[in-house]
Parts: sequence; C-alpha cells; structure tokens
Amino acid sequence: MIDRLPPGKVPWDLVARHVSGPLPGNVELGPGPGEDAALVRFGDALWAVASDPISFTAEQAGRLAVLVNANDVAVAGARPALFVAVLLVAPSEATPERIDRLLAEIRAACDELGVALIGGHTEVSPGLEHSVVVGTMLGPVEGRSLRTGGLAPGCRVSLAGWAGLEGSGVLLDEFGEALAGRIPAVELDALRAALAEHGISIVGPARAAAGVDGVVALHDVTEGGVGEALYEMARASGVTIEARPEAIPVLPATRRIAGLLSIDPAGLLGSGALLVGHEPDAADALARVVGALGLPFAEIGAVTGPAPEGSVSGLRRFPRDEVLRALALRGAAAWVFDMDGTLVDSPYDWTAIRRRLDVRSPSIIDDIEQRPEPGRTRAWQELRRIENHATERATAMPGARELLDLLRRHGVRTALVTNNSRENAEALLERFDLRFDLVITRDDGVWKPSPAPIERALDGLGVDPSRAVVVGDSRYDLEAGRTAGVRAVVILGPPDGEAGRQADLCFPNLDALARHAELCLDEGNAR
Repeated sequence: MIDRLPPGKVPWDLVARHVSGPLPGNVELGPGPGEDAALVRFGDALWAVASDPISFTAEQAGRLAVLVNANDVAVAGARPALFVAVLLVAPSEATPERIDRLLAEIRAACDELGVALIGGHTEVSPGLEHSVVVGTMLGPVEGRSLRTGGLAPGCRVSLAGWAGLEGSGVLLDEFGEALAGRIPAVELDALRAALAEHGISIVGPARAAAGVDGVVALHDVTEGGVGEALYEMARASGVTIEARPEAIPVLPATRRIAGLLSIDPAGLLGSGALLVGHEPDAADALARVVGALGLPFAEIGAVTGPAPEGSVSGLRRFPRDEVLRALALRGAAAWVFDMDGTLVDSPYDWTAIRRRLDVRSPSIIDDIEQRPEPGRTRAWQELRRIENHATERATAMPGARELLDLLRRHGVRTALVTNNSRENAEALLERFDLRFDLVITRDDGVWKPSPAPIERALDGLGVDPSRAVVVGDSRYDLEAGRTAGVRAVVILGPPDGEAGRQADLCFPNLDALARHAELCLDEGNAR
C-alpha cells in the first residue's frame, strides 16, 4: 500500500472534514475546494482573506509571498490592502543579511501594490532545506465579489496570460546555463521580458476582468498549473469543463523547457496566469481589457454540464506540480534499477505465466513460496525454465548502457534490484555489458513489492533513501520505492498507466530519461 503523499498540495478530501461545519454569520464564503479566499463581512464592508506559503524556491521568496496572496484576494474582486508575513528561516540561511533581504523583498512588494505590512513573525526553524515565507492578505471587495465556483453550464473558461510562466523562471534559476544554453536566444529573451514586465501578479487583469459584465468566476493559476486550476474551478462549481489544451497560450521558451525536461507546460507552476469564467458574449470585452495590459487572452474550455465532484475532459490533472517533478532527480547520490522491462526487454507473458503456474496471489514469488512440497519445488523448476527461455531471447533496452555510463561519470552509485534469479541476472548483465556497484536478486531472500531489497541495496551503497532514485516499469517498483522512502520513483512507460500516473517522473524510454538526467547531473547546476 502506498500511503506517503508526494510534495505538493494535500488532496482536498483529507482536509475537508476538518474545515467543514457551521461558520459565523458574517462569513459569506468559507473553506472550499479551489476557493482562493474567504469572504468575511465587517460591518458594511466585505473583505477577502487569503493565506499561502512560498515553498518551491528560495529565490525572492519574500516578494513572491506578497504577490501570490495579493492574487488570491484580487480574484475575489477585492483590492489587496493588508499583509501579515511569517518567515521561517532555514538554519543554513540564518544570517542577518538573508533575513534582511527577505524582509526588504516583502516591504518593497507591499509598497509596489499599495499594501500595508501590519504584522507577522520571524524565526529560525530547524529541519528546513530553505526558508519558507507564509503570507496572509486581506482586502476590501470593491464592487461585486467573485469566487472560483461560479461556473454554470454554457459558460466559457478563458486564460489571461501564459501557462507555466512562473515555473519557467524557477527552472531557469535552478538549472542555470545548462538549461538556458539549450534555448534559442530570441525565445529566452521573450520569456525574460514577460517575466520582467508581467511577473506573477494577476491583480491588474483580475480587477479589470471583474469589471466586465458576464464574468462569473475568477481563479488564479498556481501549483499544478492550468490543468490543476481548471479541475479546481470545475470542482468548486460542480460542473464538467471540456478543455482545449491546444488553445492554451504558452511561450516558445516554456514549451522548449518542457520538452527538454519531459514535463507538461499545462501542469507547470503558473502564477501570473488567470482563469476567467464568463458568459460567451463577454469574450470580446474581456479580450480588449486583458489585451490592453499586454497579455494574451484565449478561450481554453467550455462548461458542458453539471458534475457534483467536478471533472475536466481533454486535459489531465496535475496534483503534483511539474516543477517538483523536474527537480526530483537533483542531488540523487544513488539510482536503483529494475531489470526486466526497464533495462532489458525480456519476452514474458505474465498473464500466461500466472495461468500456467496456477498463481492465485498478487506476487508470483510469494505464491510459490507459500506452497507445500513437492508443489513448491515443481513450481520453482517451471518458473526457472520460463525465465531461462526468456533470458535466451532477451535484448537490451536502447540507451541502457549509455545511461549507466552517464551516471558513473558523474559519480552516482548504482544498484540492480530484480525479482529474477542471480544466474539469469548475471548472464544478462554480462551479455549487455551493464555494470552496477551492487546487485540484489530474489536469491538474496528479498523481493519486490517489499521495500526490503531496495533498503538492502541502499544500505550496501551507503546512501540514505532520501538521496536515492528508483527506476522501474511496474507497480511493484513504485510500491517498493515509495515504501522504502526514496526521493523519487521513475517509471518507464505511458504516463496514463497505473504506475505512470502515480510516479514522481514518467518517461517513454531510457533515452528520454537520460536527456533529463544529463541536465540534472550537469556539474554547472550544482547549488
């Protein structure tokens, strides 16, 4: 069972029961899936209140905290006015200069937006890799209030701004010249110009859109990008949105970054982009007011009907932001590989094998081990015959040796963990010249989906699971890696497959993984 949540937003279902229940009469909008801000009435005035952390990056965390929280109150139809900041400073950054810089960033961003900094808290917090800034923004609603959940059948959903703009900037900062050097200068200049001119604030377009008749909902794009924001809007509204991913505005540099890192720009950190729910006849007016701000405006979806839990067709969800996926392999000191289906193409028909051996349990090995004699011995003999036959016909996956060589050149330790026998594993490794620092097979008395073989491999390599990556092709690899607590599980195969959907990273083949790894391992990236 996989019960460890990956980094990113916690699923709403885990939160809902703790924040549901009666609210004071002056709270007009409380907690809800996808809602960016609460709406609270103080006397005759209606105020929006929002809180968000900056946890992805240490770069300009103070400034980002102000802007992200300002976005959340702006999409409620409010003017950002009051800000409270909590600074949790990582011990590795706990210098007076670093704290001064964070506070200066907060002050400058507040001044830029006309926001008053009214309080907060600052401390050095143990256990943090980098500093985290948590902000709370309050603002009075001027005009009518809006919410994420205002869509109804017949409405359209449009995007103001570019998908993945913020995430592109984060990835350029993280990967440096190793990434920037692979992007044409003209595309890179356009991306940097968009970041400099528009940044991640959507206060301007949100306030402009709120003044257009026929606008029924606003939602700022953040973690999980446009894909996750669309789902949040659909769920908050209780509708189905039919998405048009081909219509989503994406800068050429963002698209190129996504291609180099094998990620999807629709799921890339997207502050600076705004989803607008509107009646069809409001589109022209919206295009004019948004265009006047120098931003693209494109219809990317339509509401086709009710759906109590919300749904989006045509574009998958991104519960884990693509930035986190792109950075998952950074700093890994050891890679643990599966063999069959990952490094070696062995012609196994597992359905036929299970039928032939009369396997009733999920694990073939567990099933055989639990049988009484002489049935157990006969089953092992038959399985070995099947494996030997497959080994004779096996071929190496394209790029297998090259990937292992790449890791070795960068000083990364490698291990093979396979449920095959040691005899077959060693025969295949010798035939295809695949070299590892350590090999664990079922003959060592441990096998997947138990985490034990991965734990034993990492213990032998002297590497903590938090600095290790598991690469495989199946649910067993995913379960074993997650339970062992490794930093990332990479699955080779379709992203919409059972294992691919849950993996930290998914690649179609080893060549694609190697291209990604080369960027992550580049010595020029070291931070």
